[in-house]
Amino acid sequence: MRRITQLLITGLAAGLTVFVGSRMTFSGYAEEPAPCPAPVRFMGYHSYLRDLTTLKEFGALGIDVVTFFPANTLSSVGVPYSPYPPIWIGPGMHRLDCVDQQIHDILEANPRAKIILEIDLNTPVWWPRWLGAAADRDDSFTKLGKVAAHPGWRQDTREYLQTLLKHLEANYSERIIAYVLVGGMTLEWQDMARGEESAVRRKAWRDWMIAQGLPDPVDIPPASVREHVTHGLFRDPVADRQSILYWKFNADLIADTILFYAKAAQEVIRHRVPVGVYYGYWLEHAAGRLLYEGHLGFEKVLNSPDVDFFLAPGSYFDRQIGGASGFMVCLASIRHHRKGFVHEIDHRTHTAKSVTLLGRPVPGHESGFPDEQSTIAGLRREFALGLINGTALWWFDMFGHWYDGPAVRQALAEMASLWQRFSPIQTRSVSEVAVLVDSESFYYLDGHASIYNDLLSRQRFGLARMGAPYDIYVFSDLATVDLSQYKMVIFPNLFVVDDEKINLLSEKVFKDHRTVVWIRSPGIIWNGRYDPDGVEKLTGLPVGAQEITVKDFSAWRSVLAPKPNLSGATLREIAQKAGVHIYCEEDQVCYVNSHFIAFHTARPGEWQLRLREPCSRVMELFSGQEVGHNVQQITCRADGPNTFLYLLEK
Repeated sequence: MRRITQLLITGLAAGLTVFVGSRMTFSGYAEEPAPCPAPVRFMGYHSYLRDLTTLKEFGALGIDVVTFFPANTLSSVGVPYSPYPPIWIGPGMHRLDCVDQQIHDILEANPRAKIILEIDLNTPVWWPRWLGAAADRDDSFTKLGKVAAHPGWRQDTREYLQTLLKHLEANYSERIIAYVLVGGMTLEWQDMARGEESAVRRKAWRDWMIAQGLPDPVDIPPASVREHVTHGLFRDPVADRQSILYWKFNADLIADTILFYAKAAQEVIRHRVPVGVYYGYWLEHAAGRLLYEGHLGFEKVLNSPDVDFFLAPGSYFDRQIGGASGFMVCLASIRHHRKGFVHEIDHRTHTAKSVTLLGRPVPGHESGFPDEQSTIAGLRREFALGLINGTALWWFDMFGHWYDGPAVRQALAEMASLWQRFSPIQTRSVSEVAVLVDSESFYYLDGHASIYNDLLSRQRFGLARMGAPYDIYVFSDLATVDLSQYKMVIFPNLFVVDDEKINLLSEKVFKDHRTVVWIRSPGIIWNGRYDPDGVEKLTGLPVGAQEITVKDFSAWRSVLAPKPNLSGATLREIAQKAGVHIYCEEDQVCYVNSHFIAFHTARPGEWQLRLREPCSRVMELFSGQEVGHNVQQITCRADGPNTFLYLLEK
């Protein structure tokens, strides 16, 4: 029987915390103990380079958690991920001394280092060429879906994974505190094959259909079928059924592949330390991506006991200075399932702009921080985002020079000190707004339609600027989520409903004088039929409304917004009428939990933050200045790009 007692993890978050015994929490949000060792909150350092000087300097800042990646593959910009030689060099041939050298170098630079190791499960360069097309082999980095079900790839990669893990566990178990399993495009389990056929994919599709009790499809539907949309934006449950089923299979295939390797990893490490994956980018992948790249299988992975935490960079769509940043995943559901999350801070700083690969700048600089003041303000924003939302985080010095300069290093040292002091505080969400995202409904949308961008990805702009915090869940968690704290619930894409969903909504949502916000065409797929009248049956509001319309019922209020991507001002007005406390009345960025509030801006000015109740003492942590006693309003004064972080003492 697996035992977690006597679990001892030391040195996390710069020597921050020691956890002994089974009652441990993985985040700053108070939860019941996890059934497996999910990652304790840490502040870490990650780089693809062999830059031991910088690694040593980060250790001197008090950042002792180090992530490294002993890669076998080339990166998406055409250069090797790792300056070290590959480990998996041929069939059954493993250069384990290469990983030994990397660990030796890390410990030489920082003898206190605690290590998180990312394991490369992509096909090495030699693998697709070994018997080549005759064995239906392909490159998992670019065409994950075409090779994911390949029994040869699975078996060969499983052997490599377990060989590496046995070596690491036998020699470095006292140093390694977590593993991350990476594969697919940019190591984030992204399938770029766009549903294309391969022999193994065809067999997997037929097997999947038969396992569902459905007829053998014989072949993969051609692009003309799998891309067909009968009703403009929406697929028809009957006419487009094969397409809907095929994209569900595609998501299942990627999720099952992740879980195949997670299970293989747990057979060796036996849940000694947590295992994580980059996955579930529902809020980031939009038109042309979300339906196709396999991340819609997130719920299956979320429910697996073999995966303990998730990782993702901060959003790429609102990361410029003055932006709100944000998460790619439904973070509230990750917390609800007692899993951990690592916020990867890879934002392009003013010094990172000097980095070129193959003669070209590293992608992403167009939204990078333009100068030193902006860089410090932006990094503080990401720190505050992780601290307030209960995540772990690491500074990703991707290809070097992300954190150059004495002022930036000093800011990092201050944040490391603040993390050590304040990340152990058990906080709770004070959000009165919940957003529930429905995975089933995505399969019924045209995967290339621009509305994909507005439903979730761009909608984060307005949510982040309405002046109140919000929690995002997957709809399938509705049955078990306690909604008592939420005065407003938003359904950005609930296009598909049936009797079970209707009963659940009636039981959990349509009560307590709650405001329910619907976007676009909720209920248009009604009990397995395309039915435009379903919108009115669900919301009580007429089909075809051109403006936001409202209807009050005895126990709840229904608000239908025919167009997605509601502005911060619009959401703020709806939230105020719902009784939601508004912390900031302007379209500025703030993050809030029970103990902290942060404010970020790109421009000079003065803004007011209104607290829900008086606080006996308020401190601004980056400056160390006391704001005052018995405070219910905070004045933020900025002379340019800045981030403020306040500790609220009740």
